[in-house]
Amino acid sequence: MNVEIIVPVAFFGMIFGIVVLVSYYRNKRIERTALIASGRDASIFKEEGKKNRVNALKYGIFLVGLALGFVVGDFLAVGGQLSEGVAYISMVLLFGGLALLIFYMLIRKNKSLTDDE
Repeated sequence: MNVEIIVPVAFFGMIFGIVVLVSYYRNKRIERTALIASGRDASIFKEEGKKNRVNALKYGIFLVGLALGFVVGDFLAVGGQLSEGVAYISMVLLFGGLALLIFYMLIRKNKSLTDDE
């Protein structure tokens, strides 16, 4: 890809990201201030430990699936069964999707991971 294309796209992407982050944190501050001013409990903003563990499990399984997809895609590309682009893209998407399905089945089987303490 040409640098003449990448630089403006990256520049406007960063500007967009900064605007989104600033507006997100500003709205979050306004919500918390309004909640405190109305006398309600602000405990709803606390992060839960179980949710963080479940997210870590999900991303861990997903990244392992992506890595397996790259490895299998490389074997298919080097072996000549598929062209390089098709092998990598298809295997990464296939194994990433399988990893998310495995995560879903694990969570469905073990509901104690998602139950509140």
